[in-house]
Amino acid sequence: MNKTFGSNFCFILLVSAIALMLASCGVITTVKNASLSPTPLSPYLHYTPSKSSDIHIEFDYPSSWIFSENTQYEGFIILGLGDPRFITVPTRAPNESHGTPSDFGSIDIWITPSEPGQTPDTELELHKQSYKNEYRITLLKDYEIKMDGDDASVLEYQINDLESSPSLMYVRRTFFMVKEQMYEIYFTVAEKDRGGEFEQGYEYFFKSLKIVP
Repeated sequence: MNKTFGSNFCFILLVSAIALMLASCGVITTVKNASLSPTPLSPYLHYTPSKSSDIHIEFDYPSSWIFSENTQYEGFIILGLGDPRFITVPTRAPNESHGTPSDFGSIDIWITPSEPGQTPDTELELHKQSYKNEYRITLLKDYEIKMDGDDASVLEYQINDLESSPSLMYVRRTFFMVKEQMYEIYFTVAEKDRGGEFEQGYEYFFKSLKIVP
């Protein structure tokens, strides 16, 4: 196994699963850190970072989704958005190396301090080179877009890993920079659910995303 892929992929799955599980159990409180509007009757909520946070994006997302905000890692912030069905997944036991496999859609927004010479394109190439010889991954395509007027790079691929998911999963990773921070939007959904309700919610979320001071 490619060691870089193994460590990165397992870390992503572990932290994402923990964030979603904690959010579904009410352990992570987000109301004090974000402005969520309009009313609960609306099909969408609006996320605005608190003035004290070091987060520089805002967006809309379906009100039925699980939301989490994790800032406990120094210099490392995770915003999580997940299919509400995640609350049905059993919590990982202490002796389990992986939690219960699931194929529900999720979005993680990873925010980390940028490094010298780091750009959205260099981040994409790093992952692309790491994954090109990984037998569980099929690279699909990569391209550049604009993220609220700023340059962004996108990498799309499939993951076939039965230890983490019973389904073939589609992944789209979007990299962009704001105020000396690297932002990564890690979107994943089962290939069998492509074009379905969760991906439609992702498209709404992605189009609504704005960079704020």
